[in-house]
Order: sequence, then structure tokens, then C-alpha cells
Amino acid sequence: MAAPTVQAQITVQGWTVGSWGSDGRSCYPSIQEACTIGGNGQLSPSPTAGTGYTCREMGTEGPYWAAINKCYYQQFPTLVALSGPSETRPAATGGSSEITLIAKVTNSTAAKSGVALGFSVDVTPNSGGHEHHDVARPKGLLSATQGVTDANGEVKIVFKAPEVAGVHTIQVACAVCSNSPVSKEIQVRVPDLLPISPNPPQNADGTFVYALTSVDKTHQGNGRYHHNQYYLTEQSRQNLRAMISNFATEGWGTVALNDASLFWGGRYDITSNWRGPHAGHRDGREIDISFARANNPISASKQNDFYDKFCKTKKVNFPFSLLHHYVNAPHFHVYLEKQTACWKSEH
Repeated sequence: MAAPTVQAQITVQGWTVGSWGSDGRSCYPSIQEACTIGGNGQLSPSPTAGTGYTCREMGTEGPYWAAINKCYYQQFPTLVALSGPSETRPAATGGSSEITLIAKVTNSTAAKSGVALGFSVDVTPNSGGHEHHDVARPKGLLSATQGVTDANGEVKIVFKAPEVAGVHTIQVACAVCSNSPVSKEIQVRVPDLLPISPNPPQNADGTFVYALTSVDKTHQGNGRYHHNQYYLTEQSRQNLRAMISNFATEGWGTVALNDASLFWGGRYDITSNWRGPHAGHRDGREIDISFARANNPISASKQNDFYDKFCKTKKVNFPFSLLHHYVNAPHFHVYLEKQTACWKSEH
């Protein structure tokens, strides 16, 4: 291709620019030309025949492109924004665990189509009540890791939350955007969970009505959220108080409350491996009662007696039901907001 010659000088928005190509082609037909390089109001040196610059060099690879591109984006920046909800539930906690996010690219006030975008997601260590972290921690999933903006300058992606609660950050990268990368924080949590008070009332004999007895060291809280593992819905808290009152009437003594749900809910990996057990302790409606803690060991006969009374004789009178785990570390697993068939479990 022969070196282009100056065909005309034109003015765009007050900027003097060139239009090239004696063969009818223009190297820079857009407002991208509208920059001063060299300080004289024109491209300098002018891309006339004999300068050694071809249209290809000026358009995509040569020194002109780098200078003009930089100037253009300083004067008329292309921007990317990421919008959408900032919260969703962990998977398997009821309700939707997916949200749609929209990345939009604009140039001044106009949408820009045909812009390539890249998407990534990461999770904040020790977030969501989990005071442990490793590369195996589950992350949310994105419906796509790249896309090209449509006629509205948009790319839509879906974020699907994992079972584990926590803070996720979605990032969008744009090679031609002056503010790239842009990120958005997503809180993956069960909303409206409330703590069980660590300061229980006392019985008439001076003993405490209940005690928080978990020995979990990786979900206990760091001050801001004291006792991360003792969170319930408000209805479950009310039902728990009623259950404790009925236990007291029957002579149980101090009720040793073990684990409920983490303060943001989601899968409670008590063994710190992002899996079970405690598969049910994820939405603030279940809690364990220990038989061996709170200085109140419960005999096997009393365990069975309470199981019979509250699961059989009085089952219809209470909004909770008991699962009696009686092997390894015997305890009651309590469903605080539903009536379910009472049974004993060997695991």
C-alpha cells in the first residue's frame, strides 16, 4: 500500500484534524482524530507522502496510533460500570441464590457497542462467619467470563452463590476503558438472623437457664460478631425460649446450647472443610442441645424421658421437634420452626 497523502483538512468540535487516503479510505474517520499532537492544532508531522507512515501503521500499530489513542481517551473517556443487587442468599437456604449484574460501557453519554469485557469473581478470606480460609473455599459462579457489549452498551451476567456465606467481589475488565477494572461487592447471606444472647437469665436456684457451649474454634467470632455460630431467625428465637421454659418445668436444668447457624447463615462447616457435618444448620432454624456440657450432664434415662415427652406425648403442643443423636457425641438436634417425625439417629 502506498503511503497516504493528505486529502483534506477538517474541523471537528473545534479541533483541526486530518482526513487521509487518496484511494478514498480514511485512516481515522471518527472523533478519535480530534486531538492536538505536536502542539500546532494538527497531527504532527502531517502524514503526507514521504513520511514513511502507512495507513496500517497509523491505524493500528505505529507511533501515531499510540499517541492519538492516548489523547482521544483523555478527552473523550470510555467508562464501564457494573450494576445490580448487592446481596443474595447462599444456595440451599430457600429463595433465590442468583442475581443478574449488568456491565455497561459508555463514551461520554452514549452507549458503546462492540466492546470486549472480561469478568472474574473472588471471595474475601474469613468472611461470612468463617475464620478459616484456603484455596478450596467455594466461590460463586459466573454465567460467563467474557462478553461483548450489545447495542445498548451492555453485557449481562448471572452470579450464582455457593452454599457457603461470605463476601464476593465481581470484577469487570475493559481494555479501552479509562476506569478499568471496576468491581462490585456481593454479600452472600441469609438476611435478618439475630444472635442468641450470651447473657442468659438465672433459675431460682442460681443456675443459668441456658449456656452457650460450642467448642468450635474457627467460627466463634472476633469481637464484632461475638459467637458467630449462635444465630437464629426471630421466630426460632421465640420458639427456643418457649422450649427452654418447658425443659425447665420438666427439671432439665441448665440447657447447654451448642451450635445454631452462622451469623450470615449458609453451610456451617464445623470441621472447617467447607462440607458437612452440620448440613442443616444453615438458615437459622435449627440448634443442637448437648447432654454433657454446661456442668449439667444428662443421663441416658433423662434423655429418653425428654425425647418421649416432647416428641410423643406433647408433640402437638409445641412448634419444635427433636432428633435424638445418641452415638458418638449424644445430643438433641432441634427443629425450631417445624413439626417433623421424631426419631433417633445413630449418626
